[in-house]
Amino acid sequence: MESHEDVLNGGRCLYPSSRRPGPPAASSPATAPSARTRPAPGRLPRRRRGRLVATLTAVLTGTVMVIGTLPSSAVTTAVPAYQQQLGNDCEATSLRMVLAARGVQVSDQDVLGHIGIDLAHPKAGVSGPLSGDPFQAFVGSPNGSEGAGTGFGVYYPPVARAAQSYGMSVAAAGQGISPAQLGSAVAAGHLAIVWVDYNWRDVAAGSYTAYDGRVVPYAGPSEHTVVVTAVSNGQYLINDPARGQLQISAAAFAAGYASYGDMAVIIQ
Repeated sequence: MESHEDVLNGGRCLYPSSRRPGPPAASSPATAPSARTRPAPGRLPRRRRGRLVATLTAVLTGTVMVIGTLPSSAVTTAVPAYQQQLGNDCEATSLRMVLAARGVQVSDQDVLGHIGIDLAHPKAGVSGPLSGDPFQAFVGSPNGSEGAGTGFGVYYPPVARAAQSYGMSVAAAGQGISPAQLGSAVAAGHLAIVWVDYNWRDVAAGSYTAYDGRVVPYAGPSEHTVVVTAVSNGQYLINDPARGQLQISAAAFAAGYASYGDMAVIIQ
């Protein structure tokens, strides 16, 4: 497992039902399409919000967390909530939200161009010559299917490099970034892109060997990426490219975040 201290010097989004295990989470009309069907390509209409203190009514599966009102003591950064434009591109949408919060307006497709896409090695979760390396580029098609072996996602190094290519300052990127470190960074006004299990479970990660020989940690097929915009009183305020704004308990966040080895990109 690579630390967040060495990689930059030298990664499903489960929106389609075919890639989403378990029962779906209920969604508020304000945060997701009914029945969480896949949206047509294009931007979700931008709801201008003066603050991210939103009163939502959706409930995640099991014992995760009821979405409610963020405590008034929370330190927040105004981050627009965008819906992912393609089936698997939650990483690109997460970075797009952070960029917008910093005044850079781009599309998911533009972000993917900066991340890099490897269509020649579209598989994940199984070893072989067609298995991609998400530490190098987006694996397969951003609009593909993990089940069909046509697309997966991307891990932190390409996302961090893409952020830097837009002029962002990356404070940290890697695995092993604890929830406490995330909380401190967000309290300081930074934004965190994090890799989690879609249903906020602590999934024991396996691994596979990619085409380039790298052993890739893999806790799929429910890998997902979201943005942490505030942490307060044991609650995490999340901008989720698939479900809108969520408020997640510290315990649920830690469980989902652990599935990918506490993987994050923290942007100043």
